[in-house]
Amino acid sequence: MKRLFMLHTMPFVMNTISAPLERELLEKHPGIEIQTMLDTSLLADTMADGRVTPITAARLLSYVREAERAGASMLFLTCTSMGQGMAHVREFSSLPTLCITDPLVKEALDLGRRIGIIGTVPTSPAQIMEPMMAEADRRGIPHHDISVVIDVVEAAFQARKAGDTAGHDRIVSEAIMKMARGNQLDAIILAQASMTGTVHDDPGIPVLKLGPSAFKTAGEMLAAM
Repeated sequence: MKRLFMLHTMPFVMNTISAPLERELLEKHPGIEIQTMLDTSLLADTMADGRVTPITAARLLSYVREAERAGASMLFLTCTSMGQGMAHVREFSSLPTLCITDPLVKEALDLGRRIGIIGTVPTSPAQIMEPMMAEADRRGIPHHDISVVIDVVEAAFQARKAGDTAGHDRIVSEAIMKMARGNQLDAIILAQASMTGTVHDDPGIPVLKLGPSAFKTAGEMLAAM
């Protein structure tokens, strides 16, 4: 039995976004056991500081090491804003890790080089940009060939926190349509797992959401072990 440890920073993501994808993963890969860790302060502190500080990165590393001590085969981080921290943590642990953004940036670059990114917290778009540019480097794509448009709609995050899902979706949908109308884009990325279930109008281009591609990758990684 292979043990997959999920690390969440938002209960909403854990219960509403991740849970159904976990069930699908277990149906396809019955030899996987899933364990869950939740720490909302990781995201709260990152938002307050505007970045992943060394202290927060050290705390993230402690979760990776705790999972390793508990017999984890892999750790899966569902928080976009912690992606930069995970990149540093990988240097200090041999445990395989997956950040929810990793497969999505590959999907985006498969679609083209004109990408829109919409987030609801200020720290999340940068956590898409960094792995996307790293993937561009692996593909030999010059950074100046990639055009990125970013929008952050913090009012949607506040609506989500207040339990107003319809309000969250309306604000995000308006941002999607405005971005698509005002720019020639190949795809738009919704930069957080908390946005995955967003119901929105069709902008006429792909809208990529975190979650499905990452769980597919997790299953493939574990199956290969």
